[in-house]
Amino acid sequence: MFRRLFFVLFICLFLDVAAGIAASGDRLYVTGSGVNVRSGPGASRSVLMQIGEGHELTEIERQGDWVRVRIAWIGGSGWIHESLLTSEAPAAATRQRPASYHRFVQDIEQLNMDILDILGDVFFTRVAYRGEGRVELTATPAWLSAPAEDRRKDIEAVYDLWQAHYGGDESTLVIVDPRGEQVTQYP
Repeated sequence: MFRRLFFVLFICLFLDVAAGIAASGDRLYVTGSGVNVRSGPGASRSVLMQIGEGHELTEIERQGDWVRVRIAWIGGSGWIHESLLTSEAPAAATRQRPASYHRFVQDIEQLNMDILDILGDVFFTRVAYRGEGRVELTATPAWLSAPAEDRRKDIEAVYDLWQAHYGGDESTLVIVDPRGEQVTQYP
């Protein structure tokens, strides 16, 4: 009788622990760079954006190997393969970026949301800190096809925003295309 009761309690405890490993509301962190956030669970679903290593997300639900996550700084959600997520905060990645980097990312994502409301598209899909005051943004085809004068003004405005957040004299803004090839560097 006690063995059966012990076994049932053990199973219940195991299920409770297993459910706690990954549950709705859990904090998750991106483990790779340029990780695709997709419109649905599956590699064939469209890519909404890319996010970098160390970004904190909140789990909403799971379907198979795919996790739907809330991306707080854009007020939206998307799907990421579970192999690219961890529940452990990446201490090393956090130490490498200045605290101002996260505020800059939030501002860029807000800029994207404003542009999405106006134009129906976003201009940047990824922000990455490259060290020593250098920040890299991946531009979308929408931004790349904008008139050169508009892009120049955008570069100056985004650089001013980065410089205000970073606070250093030695700050650099690099814009790359979706393949990762440099489009421009400012200043």
